[in-house]
Amino acid sequence: MGAEARMERSRMNGEGEMGDSHELISKSVSAMLSHQSPHGSFVASPDFGQYQYCWLRDGSFTAYALDVAGQTNAAADYHRWVARALAPLHRAMADAAALTGDPAALTGNPAVWHRLPPARFALDGTAVLDDWPNFQIDGYGAWLWSLREHLRLAGDDRLLAEVRDVVDNTWRYLDAVALDPCFDVWEENGDQVHTSTLACVHAGLTAAAELLGERRAADRAEEVRSFLFGLAAGRGRFPKSHSLADVDASTLWLCAPFGVVAADDPLMSATADAIKAELDLGGGIRRYAADTYYGGGAWPVLTASLGLYWLAAGDGQAARRYLAWIETKFDADGSLGEQFDGEFLHPDKYRQWVLHWGHPARELLWSHAMYVLLAVACGDSVGGPAGHPAS
Repeated sequence: MGAEARMERSRMNGEGEMGDSHELISKSVSAMLSHQSPHGSFVASPDFGQYQYCWLRDGSFTAYALDVAGQTNAAADYHRWVARALAPLHRAMADAAALTGDPAALTGNPAVWHRLPPARFALDGTAVLDDWPNFQIDGYGAWLWSLREHLRLAGDDRLLAEVRDVVDNTWRYLDAVALDPCFDVWEENGDQVHTSTLACVHAGLTAAAELLGERRAADRAEEVRSFLFGLAAGRGRFPKSHSLADVDASTLWLCAPFGVVAADDPLMSATADAIKAELDLGGGIRRYAADTYYGGGAWPVLTASLGLYWLAAGDGQAARRYLAWIETKFDADGSLGEQFDGEFLHPDKYRQWVLHWGHPARELLWSHAMYVLLAVACGDSVGGPAGHPAS
C-alpha cells in the first residue's frame, strides 16, 4: 500500500470528526489560553518534552492569533512577559552586534552561544543556556511585528510606553545582525542567511519604524527587502536561503502575514506554485523536500500559511481546501499536533525520531494559532470559548 493510500485509510479511521469551524476555532482559542503560563508566556507544546519552552517566534504568532480572536488581554500579558525576558539581554544584544560579519563566531562556535540572545526561554522568562542551536533572530522580528499588531487591534497605547526601551533595544539589535547568518526557523543551517528569517526581520524593523518613528529602522527594512529580491533574481522565485535554492514553505511568510511581497508579484506566485508542487503531502504542506524530521510530515502551520497566501491572491476556494485539511487533523479531544503522515512517507526516519524523543507533539500552540488566523481570514466567526469570554 502506497503512502497516499495509507494516509487515506488513517483519515477514514477516525480523524476529522470534530465538527464545524466555529467549534474548532473555540477549541483552538481555548487551547492557547489554557497553555499560557501565569507569567504570560506560551509553552510551545504541553505534551512534548523538548518543547517545554516559549519560543519568541511561536509565542508571537500565538499572541497575534489571540488578538485576532478578541483575546487581547492574554496577548498583552504575553508582550509584557517578552519585555521582562528581553530587558536583561541588552548586553547580549550588544555582544552579538559586535560579532556581526563573523559567521563562525555567531553560529559555528557553541562556546559563544550562551553570549547570544536566545530564541527560546523558560516559561518564567529566564534564558535557556545549553547547546541547542539558539541563535535565531527571526523571533525578535516576529515579536516587534506582533506587538505592533496588538497595539493596532487592542488600541493599548499604555503598553507601548511600558515596553518602549525594550522595543528600542530590539530593533537596534536587528539592525546590526539583519543580514548575518543564523539558524533558521527549523533550527538548521546556521551558516545561511534565510529568506523566512529576513521576512521576520523586515516585519520587525517596519513595526519599529512605525512605533518609534525611527527612520533608520525603515531604511534598514528596505535594505532587507532589496536583499530578498536579490536572492530571487535569476531563480524566478524566492529560495530557502542565500545559497540554498531549495523550496521551503516558510518563504510563504513573505506574503502572509508579513506583507513584504504582494501576492500577485510574479516571484511570489512562482514561490507558492513551487511549494504546492513539491511539498504537498496528502493535501497538507511539508517544510522542505529533504525533510526527514519525524518522517517529514505535513505541518498545519505551513498548510495554513499556503491557505493565507491563496486568500491574499484571491482564491478563496483554495484557501478553504487547506483549512479543511487542517480540520481533519484535530483529534477527538480537540488537540492539533505539529505534523502528520511522516510515518507513511519515511517510516524508518519516523521510527528513529520516536526512539530518540518519543512521539511527535500531539498539541502545538503554533498550529492552533495558524488555524485560527486562516479560519478567521476565510470569514469564519470567533466566539469566546467556554470559560474565556472575549476580552
